[in-house]
Amino acid sequence: MAVSTSRDGILLERRYAAVIGSISDESLAAMALAVDEKVRDPLARMLALPAGAFDEPATLGGRLREAMKTRRAHLDTGVVLGEAATNKAIDMLGDRSDDPSYEDLQMALPKLIEEFGLDAVRMMAIQFSVGLGGFRKLVANDERFQIPSSQSSSAPTAKTESADDAEKKRLRAERKQREKELRAKQRNKGK
Repeated sequence: MAVSTSRDGILLERRYAAVIGSISDESLAAMALAVDEKVRDPLARMLALPAGAFDEPATLGGRLREAMKTRRAHLDTGVVLGEAATNKAIDMLGDRSDDPSYEDLQMALPKLIEEFGLDAVRMMAIQFSVGLGGFRKLVANDERFQIPSSQSSSAPTAKTESADDAEKKRLRAERKQREKELRAKQRNKGK
């Protein structure tokens, strides 16, 4: 499935970021190590990982997470991490793989999860969650596949935003007052 619009791409990037944010570094590293070896080098280049990053499983998950965040590559990485599960699902679903129903997916999921793990199957589900009805229903109805809310710990709190807004309002009011006084002076000069 090709991403049909940039809006879909942005939505998928956000969904992948939220789900990857909920996955442990160990699981992330395990999915990356399960990627076909011929795909590892292109993945490492895409994420600008140092040579040998895949040789250090203990730090791989954290490195992947940081690289995806820095390069805004959650979507591309997520597709790669879910690729094996996607290919197996296509084989299992056969003719129904073009647009599987929710029921088709429910029948295939146990075997996919057993073989690839829940997190890799989640990557597959996200990839198709925008365009295919069965996957949309899966993400909406099966709590294992729901997209977590993506509240970043570095996001400003409501209190901080209110303080920022108050400061902006104060500065804007001062600027408007200066402009008003300047206009009044210019009018008085013209008289």
